[in-house]
Amino acid sequence: MFDQVRGDMGAEAEANTPLAGVPAQQATPVQPTVAARASTSGDGINVTIAESISARLSREGAIESFEVKGDLQLRISDPSLTQVKLNLAMGDTKGAQLNAHPKVDKAAFKSGNTVQLTDATKGFPSNNSIQVVRWRLAAKPDDVADPPIRFTVWTSESSTGTYSITVEYELTGSDPLKDVVVAIPYSTSEPVVSSFDAVYEVSGDSIDWSIGDVDDSNPSGSFEFEAEAGGEDDFFPIGVRFTKSQPWVDIDVSSVELLNEGQDVGFAKEVRSVADNYMIV
Repeated sequence: MFDQVRGDMGAEAEANTPLAGVPAQQATPVQPTVAARASTSGDGINVTIAESISARLSREGAIESFEVKGDLQLRISDPSLTQVKLNLAMGDTKGAQLNAHPKVDKAAFKSGNTVQLTDATKGFPSNNSIQVVRWRLAAKPDDVADPPIRFTVWTSESSTGTYSITVEYELTGSDPLKDVVVAIPYSTSEPVVSSFDAVYEVSGDSIDWSIGDVDDSNPSGSFEFEAEAGGEDDFFPIGVRFTKSQPWVDIDVSSVELLNEGQDVGFAKEVRSVADNYMIV
């Protein structure tokens, strides 16, 4: 059959026929086209801006103390991208004290709002989260004209020893808040809630009022309940938890630049601003 087919197709078929026992030559695989740097999608460089807000408010809504601690962390997972410069966008820092890492160029940080190593021939460590900038704000009560959120608590006692508690909130800052929860302690009988439109949960020793998001569409509200107590101090301190999408101290990273090439590269950014000790006393 082979001879017959070869005779029908001529010399071309014989020339293209593989030799017995000799493997056919494999075609050269086509290499996929890849980007020059994978970091254009932000995979190689990660920036985290994290801060915690602590405050003490009086029952009348006055600020008694206000403190913010934060830092800027850099993590580089691509070893070829360690020689970089972070260009910062500095807004209203509200008088916070900012400090750069000892190995960061202090002159460039203060005059140009940039973060780079003093020795430009070296790079940041790879696969390690580095705290390159940190800040602290311990504001005087009179200096905080617009705290993130303000609360006022009203208490009244009946002749039977039952207390009526009303907690009001008002968004006084410019940034919206997320996942706002107010935890009110109690020590005797389980509270009777009269705000039936509120979302709350009663646990063994506190009643947690879940406000949710507080923004321009929900800038104020109140929560009312009654409970027995030995005194109004049994309902304090009231704890408040929330998160912000923008840091209180306005610090951001606008771009990341490769020092040896003078070009911007992509980076991933995460912002965490959390009230972890926001108390009404």
